Amino acid sequence: MRWKRRKPTASDTAPAFISEGSEITGNCSFSGAVVLSGTAKGEIQATTTLTVGRPGRLEARLRAPVVIIEGEVIGSVIATERIEIREHARVFGDLETAVLVIEEGAIVEGQTKSSQRHDGVTGKPRRTSGDAASGMTSFAAAGS
Repeated sequence: MRWKRRKPTASDTAPAFISEGSEITGNCSFSGAVVLSGTAKGEIQATTTLTVGRPGRLEARLRAPVVIIEGEVIGSVIATERIEIREHARVFGDLETAVLVIEEGAIVEGQTKSSQRHDGVTGKPRRTSGDAASGMTSFAAAGS
């Protein structure tokens, strides 16, 4: 009897780790998830989750379905599903996503733009946040 083996997918693989003390410059693409705890300048993309660890310091444009920020990001962040900005995070730049979560204590300066998500029933786009007229919200938030 032969066992059927399926080809591993990006979600099956372990995330890539860029540790504290590491430095990345330029355009980087990750197949699957990545955790960045070092420093980076440029453009960074991931196919699943892109996490900026607490020691992470990025001057970059970030793109992924899910972006979780615990460290510092200077630059734009685009997430097709959600952006989570954790308690000790510092973000200086524009955010575009369907769902935005900002924990108390985070520092965020920039603009948000709501990306459209599709209704699971009809397939039609639906707006999830932001100004109904422009889809853009300006803010400067700092937790106490």
